[in-house]
Amino acid sequence: MTTITLKINERTKAGKTLLAMLNFFTTEKQGVEVCNLPNFETVKAMYDAKNNIGNTKTANHVHLMKELFS
Repeated sequence: MTTITLKINERTKAGKTLLAMLNFFTTEKQGVEVCNLPNFETVKAMYDAKNNIGNTKTANHVHLMKELFS
């Protein structure tokens, strides 16, 4: 199995043709599967948020505002 990431310009003739082909293959179950995976930056941001990396903890909203404006 091969995974390919593509950027397709939907406004061009080639882009429209490629999208039509992909739609055909995915609806007919012809061995093509479209996966919507987040990019590396999104995965890293989700990991950082889950593991509290780069998060600021404050006691109350007054300290939060001081942190945000400092």
